[in-house]
Amino acid sequence: MANFSRSEINKLIAKLPKGKAKAINAPDLALQLGYSPAPNQEELRALIRQAINEGELIGSSNSGYWIIDTVFEVEEVLNSLEQRAQGVCDRRNNLLNSWNSRNPKNNTQLQNMNIKVEN
Repeated sequence: MANFSRSEINKLIAKLPKGKAKAINAPDLALQLGYSPAPNQEELRALIRQAINEGELIGSSNSGYWIIDTVFEVEEVLNSLEQRAQGVCDRRNNLLNSWNSRNPKNNTQLQNMNIKVEN
Protein backbone atom coordinates (compact mmCIF):
# COMPACT_ATOMS: atom_id res chain seq x y z
CA MET A 1 0.00 0.00 0.00
CA ALA A 2 1.36 3.38 -1.01
CA ASN A 3 1.97 6.02 1.59
CA PHE A 4 1.78 9.47 0.08
CA SER A 5 3.19 12.60 1.68
CA ARG A 6 1.07 15.56 2.74
CA SER A 7 2.74 17.48 -0.09
CA GLU A 8 1.45 14.96 -2.65
CA ILE A 9 -2.05 15.19 -1.20
CA ASN A 10 -1.90 19.00 -1.28
CA LYS A 11 -0.84 18.85 -4.93
CA LEU A 12 -3.86 16.63 -5.67
CA ILE A 13 -6.23 18.98 -3.86
CA ALA A 14 -4.83 21.96 -5.80
CA LYS A 15 -5.63 20.20 -9.10
CA LEU A 16 -9.20 19.26 -8.20
CA PRO A 17 -11.99 21.65 -9.15
CA LYS A 18 -14.75 22.55 -6.71
CA GLY A 19 -18.10 21.03 -7.56
CA LYS A 20 -19.23 18.04 -9.60
CA ALA A 21 -20.09 20.19 -12.62
CA LYS A 22 -16.37 20.89 -13.08
CA ALA A 23 -15.09 17.34 -12.42
CA ILE A 24 -11.78 16.34 -14.01
CA ASN A 25 -11.50 12.90 -15.58
CA ALA A 26 -9.00 10.43 -14.16
CA PRO A 27 -6.58 10.24 -17.14
CA ASP A 28 -6.26 14.04 -17.27
CA LEU A 29 -5.81 14.32 -13.50
CA ALA A 30 -3.22 11.52 -13.52
CA LEU A 31 -1.21 13.32 -16.22
CA GLN A 32 -1.37 16.63 -14.35
CA LEU A 33 0.05 14.89 -11.27
CA GLY A 34 2.74 13.02 -13.17
CA TYR A 35 1.12 9.56 -12.88
CA SER A 36 0.32 7.09 -15.62
CA PRO A 37 -2.96 7.79 -17.42
CA ALA A 38 -3.20 4.07 -18.28
CA PRO A 39 -6.49 2.33 -17.58
CA ASN A 40 -7.43 2.21 -13.88
CA GLN A 41 -4.92 4.92 -12.81
CA GLU A 42 -4.01 2.75 -9.80
CA GLU A 43 -1.49 5.17 -8.29
CA LEU A 44 -3.91 8.09 -8.61
CA ARG A 45 -6.72 6.06 -7.04
CA ALA A 46 -4.45 5.10 -4.13
CA LEU A 47 -3.58 8.77 -3.59
CA ILE A 48 -7.27 9.73 -3.62
CA ARG A 49 -8.14 6.97 -1.13
CA GLN A 50 -5.42 8.15 1.24
CA ALA A 51 -6.50 11.79 0.87
CA ILE A 52 -10.09 10.85 1.75
CA ASN A 53 -8.86 8.78 4.70
CA GLU A 54 -7.00 11.87 5.90
CA GLY A 55 -10.10 14.05 5.77
CA GLU A 56 -10.28 15.47 2.24
CA LEU A 57 -13.73 15.79 0.65
CA ILE A 58 -13.18 14.26 -2.78
CA GLY A 59 -16.14 13.16 -4.85
CA SER A 60 -16.10 10.86 -7.83
CA SER A 61 -18.47 9.79 -10.56
CA ASN A 62 -18.31 8.69 -14.18
CA SER A 63 -17.37 12.26 -15.06
CA GLY A 64 -14.29 12.35 -12.82
CA TYR A 65 -13.08 13.75 -9.50
CA TRP A 66 -13.82 17.00 -7.70
CA ILE A 67 -13.90 18.68 -4.29
CA ILE A 68 -17.33 18.16 -2.75
CA ASP A 69 -18.81 21.53 -1.91
CA THR A 70 -22.53 20.97 -1.27
CA VAL A 71 -24.58 18.70 0.95
CA PHE A 72 -26.32 17.39 -2.20
CA GLU A 73 -22.97 16.28 -3.65
CA VAL A 74 -21.83 14.56 -0.46
CA GLU A 75 -25.16 12.73 -0.18
CA GLU A 76 -24.97 11.69 -3.84
CA VAL A 77 -21.43 10.32 -3.37
CA LEU A 78 -22.37 8.53 -0.14
CA ASN A 79 -25.41 6.93 -1.79
CA SER A 80 -23.28 5.78 -4.71
CA LEU A 81 -20.73 4.20 -2.35
CA GLU A 82 -23.51 2.46 -0.43
CA GLN A 83 -24.96 1.00 -3.64
CA ARG A 84 -21.53 -0.24 -4.72
CA ALA A 85 -20.92 -1.81 -1.31
CA GLN A 86 -24.30 -3.55 -1.42
CA GLY A 87 -23.48 -4.85 -4.90
CA VAL A 88 -20.23 -6.38 -3.63
CA CYS A 89 -22.08 -8.00 -0.72
CA ASP A 90 -24.72 -9.36 -3.11
CA ARG A 91 -22.03 -10.98 -5.31
CA ARG A 92 -20.36 -12.43 -2.21
CA ASN A 93 -23.66 -13.85 -0.96
CA ASN A 94 -24.46 -15.35 -4.37
CA LEU A 95 -21.06 -17.09 -4.48
CA LEU A 96 -21.51 -18.37 -0.92
CA ASN A 97 -25.01 -19.69 -1.62
CA SER A 98 -23.96 -21.30 -4.92
CA TRP A 99 -20.98 -23.03 -3.30
CA ASN A 100 -23.06 -24.36 -0.43
CA SER A 101 -25.88 -25.59 -2.68
CA ARG A 102 -23.45 -27.37 -5.05
CA ASN A 103 -21.30 -28.79 -2.24
CA PRO A 104 -23.70 -29.98 0.46
CA LYS A 105 -21.05 -32.18 2.10
CA ASN A 106 -18.44 -29.43 2.10
CA ASN A 107 -20.33 -26.25 3.06
CA THR A 108 -18.55 -23.15 4.22
CA GLN A 109 -19.54 -21.87 7.64
CA LEU A 110 -19.46 -18.24 6.51
CA GLN A 111 -22.72 -16.31 6.71
CA ASN A 112 -24.49 -14.03 4.26
CA MET A 113 -23.70 -10.34 4.69
CA ASN A 114 -25.91 -7.31 4.16
CA ILE A 115 -25.21 -3.59 4.23
CA LYS A 116 -26.95 -1.93 7.16
CA VAL A 117 -27.49 1.79 6.77
CA GLU A 118 -27.87 3.90 9.88
CA ASN A 119 -29.64 7.24 9.67
